[in-house]
Amino acid sequence: MIKVTDFDLRLLRIFKTVSDCGGFSAAESSLNMNLSTISTHMADLETRLGIRLCERGRRGFRLTDEGRAFYQSAERLLDSVETFRMDVGALHRQISGELLVGIVDNTITDSQSQVARAIGELKRQSRDLEIKLQIQSPSEIEDGVLQRKLHLGIGPFRNTLPGLNYEPLYREELQLYCGLGHPLFDVGPEDVDLRSLSDLDYVARGYLRETKEHWRFTDLKVAATAFHMEAVAMLILSGRFVGYLPTHYAQSWVSQGSMRSLSPNRLAHHAEFRLITQKGREMPAAAQAFVDALRNDTRDK
Repeated sequence: MIKVTDFDLRLLRIFKTVSDCGGFSAAESSLNMNLSTISTHMADLETRLGIRLCERGRRGFRLTDEGRAFYQSAERLLDSVETFRMDVGALHRQISGELLVGIVDNTITDSQSQVARAIGELKRQSRDLEIKLQIQSPSEIEDGVLQRKLHLGIGPFRNTLPGLNYEPLYREELQLYCGLGHPLFDVGPEDVDLRSLSDLDYVARGYLRETKEHWRFTDLKVAATAFHMEAVAMLILSGRFVGYLPTHYAQSWVSQGSMRSLSPNRLAHHAEFRLITQKGREMPAAAQAFVDALRNDTRDK
């Protein structure tokens, strides 16, 4: 493929999405295409290239050796095209193209989070900007930024990876909660015997190990694991589990009388929210403008 047409670029984007999703079926929702259409486009690309890019069948989807090498070339080309679009927009003092942001779930109720405000500021500067905001776990966000599937990410990252920049944004408070009907629900907040907590069923967040500060007081027994904040809240509201939730997220249930905090003075802790970007990667104008808006909002606090 010496001469690259718009149709070729479209096929490359389809190929990259299929590869990123791990298969044809998994890419249907991302591409908004049915399986037969995706299959046809992939066959067209292989025909134009004259090589086999992937295998799929009972053993699942996998790229061939040629497919993996071609993926890297396609990724570089698509990155260059996107950078070109944004550079041209910058010449006209316009922010355009695509902004890819990853963020952890259920931060919308936190007044410290300025993501919505920063997005609003960007859209005031450019109506042509396409924003893709993805809700993911911290590790998925880090992988996305490292693999250039995301321009930047926001979340409570416990460790630091050598290929990423980490910039502090704000601290989120978490408290240990129980739901209405739980044996400790009617006990005074600071009257809880910390030694008794080891006998209770605790729900842990599968993608994020809470800080070890509270383990100095009690050895919580993990009886359930959840990978989303909403699932943690649901288990707590069953009246059978205790678990950690951000204070801002739990507030509505606390106000309704269906959830309450346990010994907040002794068991509350904080998660450090940080902004991550890839080291050595020049951010496009849209990503830089978004970061600047976040920084300005943070300084204003």
